[in-house]
Amino acid sequence: MANDPRRGMAWRAAWLVMIVLSLVLWRSSLGGPSYIVQIEFGMDPEYLTGAEVVIDGEVRGTLERYGARTVNGFEVDEGDHTVEVRKEGCNADTARITAGFGGTTLRIMAGPDSDYRGTESVCVIRLEY
Repeated sequence: MANDPRRGMAWRAAWLVMIVLSLVLWRSSLGGPSYIVQIEFGMDPEYLTGAEVVIDGEVRGTLERYGARTVNGFEVDEGDHTVEVRKEGCNADTARITAGFGGTTLRIMAGPDSDYRGTESVCVIRLEY
């Protein structure tokens, strides 16, 4: 009974099943690919620092300078998204983007613009690809 070859095979099969299950669980815990939407706000970094970044209706953070760098990245899943940059006293523009291979960089232009009646000057934040 001590030299039964079936017993050794059963242990090897059990170890193999455990290894395969562990690899499957580990891989599934990593999730799918993610993408970065980069927002460059070097046109007026002093004014735009602290502006809220809203992606798909959810505030995802604020624009912050890192030394001389004026590019912030925000992680998104693959697919279509809407992006806004909001600052008090400014009208926000909405950009519709598709995240996928190659990435997306939005450049922000902020400054005075007249409203739709042309009677008063307001700040407008525009997003461009």
